[in-house]
Amino acid sequence: MKLKHGLHLAYCTNIHRGETWEETFDALQKHTLAVRDRVAPGQAYAIGLRLSEQAARQLSQPEALLAFQKWLERERCYVFTINGFPYGRFHGARVKEQVYAPDWTTRERLDYTNLLFDLLGELVPAGVDGA
Repeated sequence: MKLKHGLHLAYCTNIHRGETWEETFDALQKHTLAVRDRVAPGQAYAIGLRLSEQAARQLSQPEALLAFQKWLERERCYVFTINGFPYGRFHGARVKEQVYAPDWTTRERLDYTNLLFDLLGELVPAGVDGA
């Protein structure tokens, strides 16, 4: 939900396991909506969307992206930021030693980062400043 000074009270999906889009979307449906209903009933609710490289590729498929956009609209939620760090597994593995791998000097990290920006451009609604 939008607060004063253009700030957002948001639920960030980086707290949940999920490397595929299916796993990420499942967490959104189960947890994000439950939190929204408790802290911002009847209001538009912001999502900080954490996407692994695999989930980002899957969400970028036109049918998946359209279905998610419709879900956001139906559930009165909006994405205003995307967390793409780290690149791959975030939970259940030793992340710290590999958190920068692959780094931004590699084509794969650059492509992933650009994909996240493309997705953010598709998901941030008009009138909302994305970050």
